[in-house]
Amino acid sequence: MSANGSAAVAPRLCHVRKTPDFDGYGFNLHAEKGKPGQYIGKVDDGSPAELAGLKRGDRILEVNGHSIAGESHKQVVARIKERGDDAELLVVAPAPGEIVPDLEAPTPAPERTATPTADTARDSPPPAEPPRLNLQMTAAEMRAHLAAKKKVDPKKVPMDLKSKFDMVQKL
Repeated sequence: MSANGSAAVAPRLCHVRKTPDFDGYGFNLHAEKGKPGQYIGKVDDGSPAELAGLKRGDRILEVNGHSIAGESHKQVVARIKERGDDAELLVVAPAPGEIVPDLEAPTPAPERTATPTADTARDSPPPAEPPRLNLQMTAAEMRAHLAAKKKVDPKKVPMDLKSKFDMVQKL
């Protein structure tokens, strides 16, 4: 039991090894823009990920002995792929009452293809994602999220003389 009375959730090390009868590791890596953490999304039945003990909703703490705190989705995917045929993931199941990202939400196509199971479109930039309403966010988290967004005033964007001339010519 932890100090607040809830059951402590122990991290577990899952060693995922590719097998000849399965293409890839068999799981999706899930992350939400603006939220920390990388999570295990869908785990395929009979996959190396399932055999290693990965569960949907597990939060990844380390990959191959390296902490992934603060790393981007692309960096974590690269860490998972760095060994080629196996990866060690230190994961923790969500604690009771812990808010996890919506793993049911549709993942943008390039992000889904940039998972450890796919070999295509791994370097393509993700498309602009339409904003989604997240009612699980507190007011403080919302303020922090809005403050982190880049604010650009188009009237104050510096423009060289040639660009201004070309714009006037088009009018």
